[in-house]
Amino acid sequence: MNTIMEKRELLRDIRAVLACHESCSISPYPASDELLSFFEVCARSRTQATPPVRRETVEQKKSSAAVPPGTKVRVHRKINHGVLTDIEGEVGRCRSCSLSEKRSVSTAGRGGGGGNIRLMIVGHWLPVQGEGGSGSVFGADEDRMVDRMLTAINLSENEVFVTNVIKCGVAPGVQPQAEHIDACLSYLQRQIAALQPEIICTMGMVSTRTLLRFSQPLSKLRGSFYNYKASDGLTIPLLPTYHPGYLLQNPEMKKATWKDLQAIQQRLG
Repeated sequence: MNTIMEKRELLRDIRAVLACHESCSISPYPASDELLSFFEVCARSRTQATPPVRRETVEQKKSSAAVPPGTKVRVHRKINHGVLTDIEGEVGRCRSCSLSEKRSVSTAGRGGGGGNIRLMIVGHWLPVQGEGGSGSVFGADEDRMVDRMLTAINLSENEVFVTNVIKCGVAPGVQPQAEHIDACLSYLQRQIAALQPEIICTMGMVSTRTLLRFSQPLSKLRGSFYNYKASDGLTIPLLPTYHPGYLLQNPEMKKATWKDLQAIQQRLG
């Protein structure tokens, strides 16, 4: 670290990670290679079904934005509801990783009832308490915050699909690992291809790094649009922002998130 500003950025990002984990009931931090690999998930290769990703710097990604800044998106794409139904069933039966052994609830996501999806929101996972959590995506309070966000930018629930990277509900004290993200990644990729959203909004560090494969902190990535290249070749604008769980712990960051939401609203038109 060469400057005081960079040190402050690092401390703010560490605080963000701790707050996010606290909101998900994660308190133990074992010193293990698995924990380190979780935070370095962006360096892991995608599943075999995914073509290799050319690593780009943040600056390169910004300069190659799918839609020039200020340009409004108005694209009507038909949702493949059959694929979404198949994925929901597969998620409920999935045994691809150890999380399924203690799974009390799974969530493929919610929304997609309309003719086309304007915005797809991607978080990390659903924290559950005992047998609770059914019907939720981010958590009860977090879901209500997301609903208020969508209302504020004039989007109906039929125009939005909300999901997580990890589809199993995660019990308190369980620390998801990179292998769990890898096990669920194909579901997320297929959902994106089936929904063909006009814009993707990743909420939190985990979903942002999973889709962008950048190692930069969320505080540096948020506020700008990047390209996400779907498995079918479609390029979709992606904007990272903070997770509702983090905002509940850090309400002073709501102003920055509101700016991100306004950028999405302007881009959608």
